[in-house]
Amino acid sequence: MLFFKHILLIILASFFISPQLYAAQDDKPPFYKVTWKNQQAYLLGSIHVGKADFYPMAPQIERAFEQSAALVLEADVNKADTMGLLQQYGYAEAALIEQAKLVTVKYCQSMEQFCLAIQQFAPWLQAAQISMMRFTALGYSAEQGVDVSFAAIRQSKPLFELESVAFQFELISSFSRQSQIQMLDEAVNATDAEMLELIAAWRNGDEKQLANIMEQQAGESGELLSKLLWQRNHTMSDKMLVLMHQKTQQPLFFIIGAGHLVGQQNIPQLLRQQGATVQNCWQQSCN
Repeated sequence: MLFFKHILLIILASFFISPQLYAAQDDKPPFYKVTWKNQQAYLLGSIHVGKADFYPMAPQIERAFEQSAALVLEADVNKADTMGLLQQYGYAEAALIEQAKLVTVKYCQSMEQFCLAIQQFAPWLQAAQISMMRFTALGYSAEQGVDVSFAAIRQSKPLFELESVAFQFELISSFSRQSQIQMLDEAVNATDAEMLELIAAWRNGDEKQLANIMEQQAGESGELLSKLLWQRNHTMSDKMLVLMHQKTQQPLFFIIGAGHLVGQQNIPQLLRQQGATVQNCWQQSCN
Protein backbone atom coordinates (compact mmCIF):
# COMPACT_ATOMS: atom_id res chain seq x y z
CA MET A 1 0.00 0.00 0.00
CA LEU A 2 2.70 2.47 -1.01
CA PHE A 3 0.09 5.03 -2.02
CA PHE A 4 -1.07 5.55 1.56
CA LYS A 5 2.49 6.18 2.72
CA HIS A 6 2.53 9.41 0.70
CA ILE A 7 -1.06 10.52 0.87
CA LEU A 8 -0.78 12.76 3.93
CA LEU A 9 2.19 14.72 2.68
CA ILE A 10 0.33 15.39 -0.56
CA ILE A 11 -2.70 16.77 1.25
CA LEU A 12 -0.64 18.82 3.69
CA ALA A 13 1.14 20.59 0.88
CA SER A 14 -2.06 21.24 -1.11
CA PHE A 15 0.03 21.50 -4.27
CA PHE A 16 -1.14 20.81 -7.79
CA ILE A 17 0.76 19.66 -10.82
CA SER A 18 1.53 21.11 -14.22
CA PRO A 19 2.34 19.53 -17.58
CA GLN A 20 4.33 22.61 -18.60
CA LEU A 21 7.96 22.14 -19.56
CA TYR A 22 10.79 23.66 -17.53
CA ALA A 23 14.51 23.23 -17.17
CA ALA A 24 14.92 21.89 -13.65
CA GLN A 25 18.26 23.62 -13.09
CA ASP A 26 16.62 26.97 -13.81
CA ASP A 27 13.96 26.41 -11.13
CA LYS A 28 14.16 28.65 -8.07
CA PRO A 29 11.91 27.14 -5.39
CA PRO A 30 12.05 28.73 -1.91
CA PHE A 31 15.55 28.00 -0.60
CA TYR A 32 17.33 29.42 2.45
CA LYS A 33 20.41 29.12 4.60
CA VAL A 34 19.83 29.29 8.36
CA THR A 35 22.53 30.24 10.87
CA TRP A 36 21.84 29.97 14.59
CA LYS A 37 24.32 29.87 17.48
CA ASN A 38 27.23 29.00 15.17
CA GLN A 39 25.27 26.17 13.55
CA GLN A 40 24.18 26.19 9.91
CA ALA A 41 21.40 24.50 7.98
CA TYR A 42 19.70 24.66 4.60
CA LEU A 43 15.94 24.94 4.12
CA LEU A 44 14.24 23.90 0.86
CA GLY A 45 10.56 24.51 0.19
CA SER A 46 9.14 21.43 -1.47
CA ILE A 47 6.22 20.00 -3.30
CA HIS A 48 5.40 16.40 -2.53
CA VAL A 49 4.70 15.19 -6.05
CA GLY A 50 6.84 15.39 -9.15
CA LYS A 51 8.39 13.77 -12.20
CA ALA A 52 11.83 13.01 -13.52
CA ASP A 53 12.37 16.40 -15.15
CA PHE A 54 12.40 18.07 -11.73
CA TYR A 55 15.93 16.72 -11.27
CA PRO A 56 18.71 17.46 -10.84
CA MET A 57 17.67 20.69 -9.17
CA ALA A 58 19.57 23.98 -9.37
CA PRO A 59 23.33 23.59 -8.71
CA GLN A 60 23.10 25.70 -5.56
CA ILE A 61 20.56 23.28 -4.06
CA GLU A 62 22.42 20.18 -5.17
CA ARG A 63 25.72 21.46 -3.73
CA ALA A 64 24.08 22.31 -0.42
CA PHE A 65 22.60 18.83 -0.18
CA GLU A 66 25.96 17.24 -0.98
CA GLN A 67 27.59 19.32 1.76
CA SER A 68 24.93 18.51 4.34
CA ALA A 69 25.42 15.79 6.94
CA ALA A 70 21.78 14.87 7.62
CA LEU A 71 18.34 15.20 6.04
CA VAL A 72 15.27 16.41 7.96
CA LEU A 73 11.74 15.98 6.55
CA GLU A 74 8.32 16.95 7.86
CA ALA A 75 7.62 13.27 8.45
CA ASP A 76 9.38 10.00 7.70
CA VAL A 77 6.74 7.89 5.97
CA ASN A 78 8.79 4.74 6.40
CA LYS A 79 8.42 4.91 10.17
CA ALA A 80 4.62 4.96 10.07
CA ASP A 81 2.14 2.14 10.60
CA THR A 82 0.18 3.57 7.71
CA MET A 83 -2.49 0.86 7.51
CA GLY A 84 -3.09 1.07 11.24
CA LEU A 85 -3.45 4.84 10.97
CA LEU A 86 -5.83 4.42 8.08
CA GLN A 87 -8.05 2.15 10.16
CA GLN A 88 -7.95 4.57 13.09
CA TYR A 89 -8.44 7.87 11.28
CA GLY A 90 -9.47 7.20 7.67
CA TYR A 91 -13.20 6.58 8.00
CA ALA A 92 -16.23 8.70 8.85
CA GLU A 93 -19.81 8.36 10.01
CA ALA A 94 -22.57 7.70 7.49
CA ALA A 95 -23.99 11.23 7.56
CA LEU A 96 -20.66 12.78 6.56
CA ILE A 97 -20.18 10.17 3.83
CA GLU A 98 -23.57 11.09 2.38
CA GLN A 99 -22.59 14.76 2.42
CA ALA A 100 -19.39 13.92 0.59
CA LYS A 101 -21.33 12.10 -2.12
CA LEU A 102 -23.14 15.31 -2.98
CA VAL A 103 -19.79 16.98 -3.66
CA THR A 104 -18.38 14.20 -5.83
CA VAL A 105 -21.51 13.21 -7.77
CA LYS A 106 -20.50 14.92 -11.02
CA TYR A 107 -16.87 13.75 -10.83
CA CYS A 108 -17.99 10.20 -10.13
CA GLN A 109 -20.15 9.99 -13.25
CA SER A 110 -17.00 9.25 -15.22
CA MET A 111 -15.07 7.59 -12.34
CA GLU A 112 -17.66 5.17 -11.02
CA GLN A 113 -15.43 2.26 -10.01
CA PHE A 114 -12.84 4.49 -8.42
CA CYS A 115 -15.49 6.37 -6.43
CA LEU A 116 -17.04 3.12 -5.21
CA ALA A 117 -13.64 2.07 -3.90
CA ILE A 118 -13.16 5.25 -1.83
CA GLN A 119 -16.71 6.16 -0.84
CA GLN A 120 -16.45 4.93 2.78
CA PHE A 121 -13.39 7.05 3.50
CA ALA A 122 -13.56 10.34 5.36
CA PRO A 123 -13.87 13.36 3.04
CA TRP A 124 -10.29 14.50 3.69
CA LEU A 125 -9.03 11.08 2.60
CA GLN A 126 -11.29 11.02 -0.43
CA ALA A 127 -9.84 14.40 -1.34
CA ALA A 128 -6.34 12.98 -1.19
CA GLN A 129 -7.28 9.97 -3.29
CA ILE A 130 -8.96 12.08 -5.96
CA SER A 131 -6.06 14.53 -6.07
CA MET A 132 -3.60 11.67 -6.50
CA MET A 133 -5.70 10.22 -9.32
CA ARG A 134 -5.62 13.57 -11.10
CA PHE A 135 -1.88 13.91 -10.54
CA THR A 136 -1.25 10.46 -11.97
CA ALA A 137 -3.27 11.28 -15.07
CA LEU A 138 -0.96 14.24 -15.65
CA GLY A 139 2.14 12.05 -15.37
CA TYR A 140 3.22 12.95 -11.83
CA SER A 141 3.69 10.77 -8.78
CA ALA A 142 4.35 10.96 -5.06
CA GLU A 143 7.41 8.75 -5.56
CA GLN A 144 9.07 11.58 -7.50
CA GLY A 145 8.13 14.31 -5.04
CA VAL A 146 10.95 16.47 -3.73
CA ASP A 147 11.10 15.02 -0.21
CA VAL A 148 10.91 11.39 -1.35
CA SER A 149 13.48 11.94 -4.09
CA PHE A 150 16.06 13.48 -1.78
CA ALA A 151 15.45 10.78 0.82
CA ALA A 152 16.14 8.14 -1.82
CA ILE A 153 19.58 9.58 -2.68
CA ARG A 154 20.74 10.50 0.81
CA GLN A 155 22.99 7.40 1.00
CA SER A 156 24.51 7.33 4.50
CA LYS A 157 23.02 10.64 5.65
CA PRO A 158 20.82 10.16 8.76
CA LEU A 159 17.14 11.00 8.31
CA PHE A 160 15.21 12.90 11.00
CA GLU A 161 11.63 14.20 11.11
CA LEU A 162 9.98 17.35 12.45
CA GLU A 163 6.60 15.73 12.97
CA SER A 164 5.27 12.23 12.29
CA VAL A 165 2.78 10.70 9.91
CA ALA A 166 0.67 9.72 12.92
CA PHE A 167 0.49 13.36 14.00
CA GLN A 168 -0.55 14.39 10.50
CA PHE A 169 -3.29 11.76 10.25
CA GLU A 170 -4.66 12.74 13.64
CA LEU A 171 -4.56 16.44 12.80
CA ILE A 172 -6.38 16.29 9.48
CA SER A 173 -8.96 13.78 10.66
CA SER A 174 -9.83 16.21 13.48
CA PHE A 175 -10.92 18.92 11.04
CA SER A 176 -14.53 20.00 11.08
CA ARG A 177 -17.04 18.63 8.61
CA GLN A 178 -17.03 21.97 6.82
CA SER A 179 -13.25 21.98 6.37
CA GLN A 180 -13.17 18.38 5.15
CA ILE A 181 -15.94 19.01 2.64
CA GLN A 182 -14.09 22.10 1.45
CA MET A 183 -10.96 20.03 0.89
CA LEU A 184 -12.98 17.52 -1.11
CA ASP A 185 -14.62 20.26 -3.16
CA GLU A 186 -11.19 21.70 -3.98
CA ALA A 187 -9.88 18.30 -5.07
CA VAL A 188 -12.84 17.71 -7.36
CA ASN A 189 -13.39 21.18 -8.80
CA ALA A 190 -9.95 22.77 -9.10
CA THR A 191 -9.41 23.66 -12.74
CA ASP A 192 -6.36 22.74 -14.77
CA ALA A 193 -5.48 26.45 -14.88
CA GLU A 194 -5.42 26.57 -11.07
CA MET A 195 -3.28 23.47 -10.98
CA LEU A 196 -0.81 24.99 -13.41
CA GLU A 197 -0.69 28.28 -11.55
CA LEU A 198 0.66 26.88 -8.31
CA ILE A 199 3.31 24.61 -9.76
CA ALA A 200 4.55 27.46 -11.95
CA ALA A 201 4.76 29.75 -8.92
CA TRP A 202 6.83 27.14 -7.08
CA ARG A 203 9.22 26.56 -9.95
CA ASN A 204 9.63 30.30 -10.52
CA GLY A 205 10.13 31.01 -6.81
CA ASP A 206 7.21 33.46 -6.75
CA GLU A 207 6.64 33.40 -3.00
CA LYS A 208 3.99 36.12 -3.05
CA GLN A 209 1.94 34.20 -5.58
CA LEU A 210 2.40 30.99 -3.61
CA ALA A 211 1.06 32.68 -0.49
CA ASN A 212 -1.92 34.11 -2.37
CA ILE A 213 -2.82 30.73 -3.82
CA MET A 214 -2.56 29.00 -0.44
CA GLU A 215 -4.88 31.55 1.14
CA GLN A 216 -7.34 31.29 -1.75
CA GLN A 217 -7.43 27.52 -1.42
CA ALA A 218 -8.14 27.78 2.30
CA GLY A 219 -11.11 29.99 1.43
CA GLU A 220 -13.38 30.77 4.35
CA SER A 221 -11.97 28.00 6.53
CA GLY A 222 -9.84 29.67 9.16
CA GLU A 223 -9.19 26.17 10.48
CA LEU A 224 -7.16 25.24 7.42
CA LEU A 225 -4.88 28.25 7.69
CA SER A 226 -4.61 28.14 11.47
CA LYS A 227 -4.17 24.41 12.08
CA LEU A 228 -2.68 23.29 8.81
CA LEU A 229 -0.17 26.12 8.40
CA TRP A 230 0.29 28.68 11.15
CA GLN A 231 0.28 26.47 14.26
CA ARG A 232 2.53 23.93 12.58
CA ASN A 233 4.88 26.68 11.40
CA HIS A 234 5.50 27.64 15.03
CA THR A 235 6.13 24.08 16.19
CA MET A 236 8.29 23.17 13.20
CA SER A 237 10.47 26.29 13.49
CA ASP A 238 11.00 25.53 17.18
CA LYS A 239 11.93 21.93 16.37
CA MET A 240 14.34 23.07 13.67
CA LEU A 241 16.34 25.08 16.18
CA VAL A 242 16.28 22.21 18.68
CA LEU A 243 17.67 19.85 16.06
CA MET A 244 20.33 22.35 14.99
CA HIS A 245 21.42 22.57 18.63
CA GLN A 246 21.22 18.85 19.46
CA LYS A 247 22.47 17.03 16.38
CA THR A 248 26.17 16.52 15.91
CA GLN A 249 25.62 16.09 12.17
CA GLN A 250 26.05 19.54 10.63
CA PRO A 251 24.85 21.16 8.50
CA LEU A 252 21.30 19.83 8.41
CA PHE A 253 19.24 19.94 5.20
CA PHE A 254 15.56 20.62 5.92
CA ILE A 255 12.85 19.91 3.33
CA ILE A 256 9.45 21.38 4.24
CA GLY A 257 6.34 21.99 2.16
CA ALA A 258 6.72 25.35 0.43
CA GLY A 259 3.39 26.55 1.81
CA HIS A 260 5.05 26.76 5.22
CA LEU A 261 7.76 29.09 3.92
CA VAL A 262 5.51 31.83 2.54
CA GLY A 263 2.69 34.06 3.69
CA GLN A 264 1.76 35.01 7.22
CA GLN A 265 3.65 33.48 10.14
CA ASN A 266 5.99 31.66 7.76
CA ILE A 267 8.92 29.61 9.03
CA PRO A 268 11.77 31.89 7.83
CA GLN A 269 10.06 34.82 9.59
CA LEU A 270 9.59 32.82 12.80
CA LEU A 271 13.22 31.70 12.77
CA ARG A 272 14.39 35.30 12.44
CA GLN A 273 12.18 36.28 15.38
CA GLN A 274 14.06 33.74 17.50
CA GLY A 275 17.42 35.23 16.56
CA ALA A 276 18.43 33.08 13.60
CA THR A 277 19.99 34.57 10.48
CA VAL A 278 18.01 33.43 7.44
CA GLN A 279 19.44 34.12 3.98
CA ASN A 280 17.45 33.83 0.76
CA CYS A 281 19.79 31.76 -1.38
CA TRP A 282 18.52 33.25 -4.65
CA GLN A 283 19.46 36.73 -3.51
CA GLN A 284 22.95 35.76 -2.37
CA SER A 285 25.15 32.67 -2.63
CA CYS A 286 24.69 30.27 0.27
CA ASN A 287 27.37 27.70 -0.60
